Amino acid sequence: MYRIILFIFFFSFSFSLFSFQLSQNSQISVITIGPSQKELYSAFGHSGIRVKDDSLGIDYFYNYGVFDFDQPNFYINFLKGKLLYMVVRYNYKTIEDHYIFNNRFIKEQVLNLNSTQKLKTFNFLENNILSQNKYYYYNYIYNNCATKIRDLFDEIFPKYVEYDSINNDNLSYRELMDLYLYEQKWGDLGIDICLGSEIDKIADNYNSMYLPDYLFSNLDNANTSENQNFILKENEIFSPSKTKNSSVFLSPNLVLFILLLITVFLIFRERKYDLWYKKFDFILFFFSGAIGLLLVYLWFFTDHLSSYNFNLLWAFPLNIVVAFFLFNEKVLDKIKIYFLTISLLLLSLILLWVLLPQKLNASLVFLVLAILFRSISIYFKLHNRSIVN
Repeated sequence: MYRIILFIFFFSFSFSLFSFQLSQNSQISVITIGPSQKELYSAFGHSGIRVKDDSLGIDYFYNYGVFDFDQPNFYINFLKGKLLYMVVRYNYKTIEDHYIFNNRFIKEQVLNLNSTQKLKTFNFLENNILSQNKYYYYNYIYNNCATKIRDLFDEIFPKYVEYDSINNDNLSYRELMDLYLYEQKWGDLGIDICLGSEIDKIADNYNSMYLPDYLFSNLDNANTSENQNFILKENEIFSPSKTKNSSVFLSPNLVLFILLLITVFLIFRERKYDLWYKKFDFILFFFSGAIGLLLVYLWFFTDHLSSYNFNLLWAFPLNIVVAFFLFNEKVLDKIKIYFLTISLLLLSLILLWVLLPQKLNASLVFLVLAILFRSISIYFKLHNRSIVN
């Protein structure tokens, strides 16, 4: 009896699934949400897919940008770059109200699809939200809310969507990010330190679609294999009111420039009064060494895009050990050559800054100069002391 009931259930389910039809007036569209500078994660905008069929009374929004803080080992997975995201279906009106409340523009691109293609897309999305299919490993460039939509079209309609191959911007992944971080100076600095030279490659039109705005513009210019526009029509659902750009008073440029001024001031005081501000040096070398250890960890032990990170040319992991040696008189004289070596390396870095294959954050020049000046100062202190002795 149990098997008969189970058979009837699955037969009924399969029948309803394959006999389901969207109406002729149904629409499938890409929704693009404007960037917001309130938070770093919202600075790049957002993308989703809308399925609307008034005849069936459905209006869904499929969101590929959802994560769950309660998932097992959330923070460990985040550090490892193996964070699970998922696709979730929402009532579209709920999403629209949320982003209007947050004063973010909403644009809609209705796709030029026939009835068969619409149904195929809808079934694909419905299959995606099943518990066994909804999770995916997020990557901020190669696998996010925008690229999932681009790749979805490639999977459902192979070679049907044809994008413009001309790249007028000729910008790298990092430079594209910078366009959206004009008010997120500290976030921009963190990204520039933690992500390596892999994101300094030029992003062609196809790969630039990791950003929702670029997905929007590429879809806008896309054609189908039948030589028709892939976008049937566009709707501007909500245009936000203008807001004043908020400036960060304690920007990285200002903070690190002040650090450099303090460094120079302390060097003059040391020379004048025969002093040594070892606590200041300890903080400077410990901090730069800790950053170096973090970069090594990100490079070799995570899936973050942190390989071949040229920030290691100033953030030496050994600095964290040397910071403690500053208070050990027996060891100091033996590591004099270390300060000479890093002084030469840092000087070379400054001279070759613009020639590096990785674009380093400009504000780091002040930090590198501070470490350079202190390294030179410490070397000559130890050198002069050895001559006297």
